Amino acid sequence: GLSFYKHIGTIKLDNASNIAGLAQNSFTNGEIDEAMVKFERILNDYPSTSGATQSLVYLLNDAVTQGDYDAVTNLIAQHKGSIEDPTIQAYLYKIQGDIALYEERADDALSFYRNAVNSSIDSASKIKYKLDVITALLTREDYIQIKGMLEDILAIEDVGYNEKNKAEELIGFVNQKLGT
Repeated sequence: GLSFYKHIGTIKLDNASNIAGLAQNSFTNGEIDEAMVKFERILNDYPSTSGATQSLVYLLNDAVTQGDYDAVTNLIAQHKGSIEDPTIQAYLYKIQGDIALYEERADDALSFYRNAVNSSIDSASKIKYKLDVITALLTREDYIQIKGMLEDILAIEDVGYNEKNKAEELIGFVNQKLGT
């Protein structure tokens, strides 16, 4: 009985992976609508699989690109609990923070961005999300806290080129605001 149950689970994972692969091929070939339908099917028919997680990322990316923030919010609300991958969880928080900032809810954005930092497991992502925290703090004009965070980022030796440039730009802006 246990062997049969395990076999059925393996088949389910294989089906989700196969359909996700077909959807990715459709997406790569420019057949976006067809790909999105396949991604939705995987998300609905094979929840809590790596294929579903992959599909969620594609669907979220498409909704963000289209500016359909209601779809983004609905997708996250429906599937948030089924995502165990910390990188994807951090990404979901980041998207929610972006939407909150866009809607001028800086406190909510700050909370989401901090959750993204805490959920992230690699230092490069943590730095990117810390820059998002700083962006939210800019709306509060909390320049002293921002300056400390930027100095911490710039003290890290392996900061990516883009992140370092952004941090240097922001620290110049903050120093100008603080008169230093």
